[in-house]
Amino acid sequence: MPSPANITAALLSLDTVYVLTGLVLFVFAWLNFRDSENSNRAGSALFWLALGVIFMLGSVMPHWLTGLLVLLMVGLDGAGRVGHRPRSGETTKTGQAAQRETTLGNRIFLPVLLIPLLALAFALAFRLAGGDTSRGALVGLGFGGIAALWAGTALTGGSTAEALREGRRLNDSMGSVIILPQLLGSLGVIFAASRVGDLIAEGIKGVIPEESLFLLVAANCLGMTLFTLVMGNSFAAFPVITTGVLIPLIVRPFGVDPAMAAIVTLTAGSTGTLMTPMAANFNIVPAALLNMRDQYGVIKFQVPFALTMWVLHVLVLWLMIRLL
Repeated sequence: MPSPANITAALLSLDTVYVLTGLVLFVFAWLNFRDSENSNRAGSALFWLALGVIFMLGSVMPHWLTGLLVLLMVGLDGAGRVGHRPRSGETTKTGQAAQRETTLGNRIFLPVLLIPLLALAFALAFRLAGGDTSRGALVGLGFGGIAALWAGTALTGGSTAEALREGRRLNDSMGSVIILPQLLGSLGVIFAASRVGDLIAEGIKGVIPEESLFLLVAANCLGMTLFTLVMGNSFAAFPVITTGVLIPLIVRPFGVDPAMAAIVTLTAGSTGTLMTPMAANFNIVPAALLNMRDQYGVIKFQVPFALTMWVLHVLVLWLMIRLL
């Protein structure tokens, strides 16, 4: 018979967070299926149901079945069957919600603050127990969401059912972009395993002289930014560019401190995050949540700042290598 400690460890695990996430997605699927005023209710319901199955059973399902479910989701979204048509007269914020905000004041931020606090607490607890700190942070993030839900309903006098309905509305307004970070992260792993970085390095060698440090630094930062534009995430692009370009063309030939060069290269890639719709959680989701007329309005505002930051990254990395 399992001991209480083993039971607690099993409950406070990442698998539990995934199962709970799957249950929430099942609720979203059910709410969509029952929404007779949504012309896309069947497609939306099937989309969230498939994602819920992946979250809940992904660790025990065969990989080919997970792949088929992902293809099903892509097909549904590609056919335009995912989304929610607002009911007549529906607004994004009711008078009752606005009144609650006025009454609560700054207390409205308390539920949000619970999420990072619990993530930090779980990470420290896992570390003290000799476990994986990153895994602990993810577990804390999941249970922090639950704590934030309880705190939010307690502060506002709302119900869990109301929170789930609003969650479903937000999910439908964002649509498939909500899973884009996971898909792009997988793409980064595929690119790294395919040694795409080596191909880029060979192309750079054929164009730029090996002794031209400034041009190599510019090519390194440009490659990082372009790959981030494609992948939407500098962390996904980082292993490709670092192993294929930075280390063989700059670190080894010029004797550069790899930690210093790597961190500047990574943040150079973040300029690409500011300019791409592939970084949906940063650039597309806020536009959808704020009901902006131009879904690319955030990106257009950020482009001048991103280009300026990119130029500064090239200069900083070049000067640090020359002077240090």
